[in-house]
Amino acid sequence: MNKKSFSATQLLAALSCLLGLAACVGPTTDTSFPKPDLATTPDGTFPNLENLRMVDLGMTKNQLYELVGPPHFHESVFHVRVWNYLFHFRTAEKTITCEYQIQFDKDSRVSQTRWKDQECEQFAPAKVASNESAAAPEPAQATPVQ
Repeated sequence: MNKKSFSATQLLAALSCLLGLAACVGPTTDTSFPKPDLATTPDGTFPNLENLRMVDLGMTKNQLYELVGPPHFHESVFHVRVWNYLFHFRTAEKTITCEYQIQFDKDSRVSQTRWKDQECEQFAPAKVASNESAAAPEPAQATPVQ
């Protein structure tokens, strides 16, 4: 192998590695629901309904983590714009399994929540941010003490 072709091979290998790494660092924005059998928590969980109903637009990942726990699929905290959950709910007649998704904006704040199946809306409403409400909520104004 001559020196010139070896350098071209090295360059091609280096570019392939860089492209692969760029894919790892870029935000994950796939909003399709993953297959339930791919869940890292394959049995899903029974969420605390009060906590689930508190999930709101503008929340941070840390706040969500405290309310509903970590995502149930191979999703992490950094550079990820979508978390998916596999929740179970008991009704008078049966147990319902629901897929729930939380989407984040560029600032890693909740911009949308949604359910895969409409029947799951009864447990906690889906929420979608408009352009102006996608930003973090305004802090309350303090009233001066007199």
